[in-house]
Amino acid sequence: MAEPSGLAFKAYEIEELADVHFFRPLGLIFARGARVLRLTPTTVTLVAAAVGIAGGVLLSSERLALGGFALLILHGILDSSDGQLARLTGQVSEAGRILDGVGGYVTYVAIYSAILVGAARHGGVSLVPWALLAAVANIVHAQMYDYHRSEYIRFAIAGVTRRESLSGLRPGVLMRVLGVYEAAQRRLAGRHPEVARAIETRAVRGIVRPEDRARYRACFYWPVRGWNLLGDNTRFYAIGVLAWLHHLEWFVTFMLVPMNAVLVALWLWQARADRRFLAGL
Repeated sequence: MAEPSGLAFKAYEIEELADVHFFRPLGLIFARGARVLRLTPTTVTLVAAAVGIAGGVLLSSERLALGGFALLILHGILDSSDGQLARLTGQVSEAGRILDGVGGYVTYVAIYSAILVGAARHGGVSLVPWALLAAVANIVHAQMYDYHRSEYIRFAIAGVTRRESLSGLRPGVLMRVLGVYEAAQRRLAGRHPEVARAIETRAVRGIVRPEDRARYRACFYWPVRGWNLLGDNTRFYAIGVLAWLHHLEWFVTFMLVPMNAVLVALWLWQARADRRFLAGL
């Protein structure tokens, strides 16, 4: 599948249609503007986080909630822009990936806080424990979405081992933070870390063997596309619909019931693909 001309995609073959035809093209416009202004990807990431927080805060008001949704969409565009700017300027880094993740998490802190404030105005104090559970589910969904996409990009697209992909990082705080972050993901990922270890054991000087790269793509292409359902886009669409209906408190139920059902289904699908890959070694 050919990549659209001019777009700096990280993983075009597994991108969602909304990303391909909406977020990435608009993000590219912002990325080019940021490059002209000599802004760094980190600066754009911080701006995206600020916009996301502002959007989340507006959700506390029924009158301004749709405006908050619009800012969350802008946050998504800028979130695409920082990565494209990094690839356009050769500044891609694991530090950027971590900062991008932090920006997403603080946006959701604002979103859940605003939903609770709005619910409290209507006597919805009992929503607090359920909102906390929904926030935990949100973290798990985001971890699995990021983990499986990152592994696919590393093995099937870039064709390198984890050590090779991190070779430019110096030991220090960043490496320790990244280690903790990825260790948490691996604990949630079932047998997929076994798949990663098997591939890396067979790699030659940090380069994944072509046959392993092809088998990884064959086994995991569709599951990783499925994990896209747990990305930000799905949650933002739900927020837009619920803001229009003036029932943002239903977002908690949305996270706890249908989104968790999707998580279970995807985890089982992924586990089956993991077993198939490992059985073929």
